[in-house]
Formats: sequence, C-alpha cells, structure tokens
Amino acid sequence: MQWRKNSLARRSQKQSNSDFHQPPQVVIVGAGFAGLEVALQLANTPFDVVLIDRQNHHTFQPLLHQVATAELEPSQIAYPVRWAIRRAINVRFVLAEVVNIQTAQQFVETTAGQFPYTFLVLATGSQPKLTMVPGAEQHAFPLKTVADAIAIHHQILRCFEQALQTADPLEQQGYLTVAIVGGGTTGVELAGAMAEWIHHTLIKDYSRLNCQQIRLVLLHSGHELLLGFHPRLQRYALKHLQNLGVEVRLQTRVNKVTAEGIHLGNGGFIPAKTVIWTAGVQANQPDQDGQPPIYPRVPVLPTLQMADHPDIYALGDVAASGQTPLPMLASVAVQQGRATAINLQRHALGKCPLPFRYRPMGSMAILSRQAAVMQMGRLTLTGSIAWLFWLGVHVALLRGVRHRLLTLLHWGVSYCFRERASQLLWQTSPIESRRSVPKGSI
Repeated sequence: MQWRKNSLARRSQKQSNSDFHQPPQVVIVGAGFAGLEVALQLANTPFDVVLIDRQNHHTFQPLLHQVATAELEPSQIAYPVRWAIRRAINVRFVLAEVVNIQTAQQFVETTAGQFPYTFLVLATGSQPKLTMVPGAEQHAFPLKTVADAIAIHHQILRCFEQALQTADPLEQQGYLTVAIVGGGTTGVELAGAMAEWIHHTLIKDYSRLNCQQIRLVLLHSGHELLLGFHPRLQRYALKHLQNLGVEVRLQTRVNKVTAEGIHLGNGGFIPAKTVIWTAGVQANQPDQDGQPPIYPRVPVLPTLQMADHPDIYALGDVAASGQTPLPMLASVAVQQGRATAINLQRHALGKCPLPFRYRPMGSMAILSRQAAVMQMGRLTLTGSIAWLFWLGVHVALLRGVRHRLLTLLHWGVSYCFRERASQLLWQTSPIESRRSVPKGSI
C-alpha cells in the first residue's frame, strides 16, 4: 500500500507542476466500518476526500449490547471521526445528512451544502427493519446506535423503579418482563448480557422486588438460533441461554406490538413494557436523482461499482453483489473498504479496478462470562476458549489505545466483582427513545 501511495504522490506532483491538475474528488457517505476504512486508506494520497456522516463518531456496533446492559460506557465504543483522520491532511469530515445524490451532475446534496465528486462511495450501512410488524416502530426499541443502547439501558432502570411503586402484581409483571425479538447474533448476545445484568446486579440493587416475577423472553421465528452457525453451536447457545434463565421461544412469530406487550401469531400475548427489536435490518439508502431506492440493497458489480454509474461504489450493508449477498458483518465492510481504496488508486494510475474477493474470518457470539461460540471454517469452539477468542478479536478491532485499555479495565472489573460500569438514570436525558415509561410515572 505504501509504494502505491508514493507512486501516486509522485505522479500527482508531476501533474501539478505541469498543468495544475486538480486531484480527484472522493466523497464518502457514512463513517461506519467501510466508509472510515476507505478514508483512512486514502489518507495522505493525491485525492481530495470528503467524509460525510450525520454523527461525529464511529460506532463499534458489535459491542452495543454491552452498553445497553451497563457492561461498557457509551464513550468506549464511540470513536470521534476527527480523531481518526487527524493526521490525514487530504481528508475532511462534514457533519451533515445526505438529502439527495445527483448522479448526472455528480454531486451530493446534504444539509450542509453540495459536494461535487469524481468518485462517490456509499457506505451508509443499515437500519432496523421495524415497519413489517404493526406497532413495532412505535413501541419497540431497536439496537443499532449508541442512542438506542442508552435508551434501552434507561428503560430497564425506569421499569425496575416503577415496579417498586406498583402494587398490582400483573402490572408489576409487565414492568419486570423484557422481550427480545430476533434470535440472530445481536439478539442472542443481548439476551445473555441482559440475563447476567439482571440476575447478578439489578436484583441486588432492587432487593425488595420479587425475583420470581422477573422474566426475560427471546422470541425467534426460525427453528434454530444463530442462523448460519454450526448446529452444535446453535444447540450450545440455546442450552446456555436457558441455563441463564432466558425463556427461548423458537418458531414464534410476532403479529403486533403495543404499549402493553407483544401479540403472538399463535394467539398468545406476552405482557412486557420493554420490547427490544433485533429481528433484521434493511439497507439505509439515500435518494438518487430525487427518487427513493428501488432495490432493498444497491446492486453492484464484482468490483463493487454500480453498473449504471461506475463512478459510484457501494460497500457494506448497503451493497448486494452477485446472487448471494454477503453477510452484514463488520469484517465484510472493512475488507470492502480496503479493496475500494485500492481500486480508487488504480483509477488514478489509469488501471482497471479489481474484483472484490471476500475472505471469511469466521463467526462468533458471546453468551456470558466464560461462554461463547465460534466457528472458522470447519473449526468450532465453545465455552472459555471461544470466549477468550471473542474478547481478543473485539479488543483488537476497537479503534484507539485508550478505548482498548478502558474496555479491558471494565471487563476485568465486571469479571472479578460482577459489577457493571454504569447504573445511572439521568432524569433529563437528551436521548428520546421510541418507547419508554411515561415521564410522569417516576
């Protein structure tokens, strides 16, 4: 990569001395795993790079469930974008939201103005898929951003506080029931973390509550948890969650979500004031030429370019390459970001872009302390060994030495003392969740 940067720099210098050639304009929409990786790979190369995002931080989404359950502080998984690009003299960050993309005129329209581009990189990620079930968008908590994690954290604490002030056992049961919809990696990891938080920490702080009323339910429409994992790992995860006290319901569909709970497809009803939605996501696509997206994900060529617009690259969760789209994983996004940066530099050298080849890095999910599942090809691991691998991989993927050290410190305190990082409930929180206990009730 360094020789390519030096070659590009020499060529750019010759061009600037001869004809004052303007550097190619690269606009990156989204500072997630893919977008930030492209920006960093293009740092200090002969490109004028603009990175646009509506948040000023990069969120390490694989650890959001630990923020929701007080395992980590929000600042530990949110890395300021300006810190990441501080040494990149050719990269500037713009805090704005994309309104429209004009492909013919080649500019991006945002709330902070218009930005012309020679090449555009769409790395806008995904958003919770809440519109398929009535009431989910109004009454369920997603888990996709730091704000979502904080909202879930506050909701659990508010409900426990309200349960102490409620005399009606049925109403108290609703406050003490947490329902998680979706048995994928996010739902399984959240269920395990939530069980540990409630049964090892909250019951000590709320000792006046009847522990028998606390209920944690994981609903999944499929036959097995953790789709795509080895059957042995799926069975291990199911048994371990059940041992933690999680009520796992497979082949269970949700028909409706209300303020009082969940209506099931079999006619049943689960009273729950807290419903957390992890059942799938959808691509977060901006409008193009004033028109809303046509496809669920942006169709791209093997080079990750749009067929009709080869000057536009689509990466990560927003892209669909081939007949079988790649999984929505951070490893996919990072690899695509690196491949796109290489192709952009090949463009500058007058070479053709190379097709993207994904190298699977395996899959893993943490269930609780000293319990996780992991698979890499034919290798499958469970228990403490998989747990140590999970810890090591996620610490290594965190950006910044400070964030890694603080995360290790909080994990160490939690492991040794079973105490969580934060149990604070801010009465004047700036976070507005989709669903919460009525403000006047506490």
